[in-house]
Amino acid sequence: MRRNRHLKSLFALGIVALAATAALPDSATAQRPGGAFGGFANNPGVRLWDALDQRFEGFSQRLALSDEQANSAAVLVADFREANKSALGRYDRVRAQMRDRMGAARRGGGARRGAGAGNAQARQAMQEMRSLVDQLGPAFEVLHRDFSALLNEEQTETLRSLLQRQPRG
Repeated sequence: MRRNRHLKSLFALGIVALAATAALPDSATAQRPGGAFGGFANNPGVRLWDALDQRFEGFSQRLALSDEQANSAAVLVADFREANKSALGRYDRVRAQMRDRMGAARRGGGARRGAGAGNAQARQAMQEMRSLVDQLGPAFEVLHRDFSALLNEEQTETLRSLLQRQPRG
């Protein structure tokens, strides 16, 4: 009986980890394109959005954007945010939930308490993330294309290296 409870806890932790992997591009392990989330975690547009949305100024400096490029990028970000307002709100909410669950699981509290409820919540979050993949995936790709068009060749190479997945280790 006790062993069965431990297995349920491990299963719940695995579900939470899988959901967080799909939702958190920076911490996800590499997936082949077209994987469970259609390569969402590997989408450079997702990585670009996270950088532009959360740390625009520092990201702009690392790319050495001119004032004109930075202004154009700011307009691009504002337009993207407005055009995808509802889906981005859901994206931020689901991503925050995934981070909270992973934090609770690391502290040892999330997977043990009510594993059945945790599994249902994880499945619901994964379904919502799949919906977001369908809805935002193409928009993230357009964002990446439009932002890249603002850059010169050297900045494009810098962008490519900034958006590459960093192996954990």
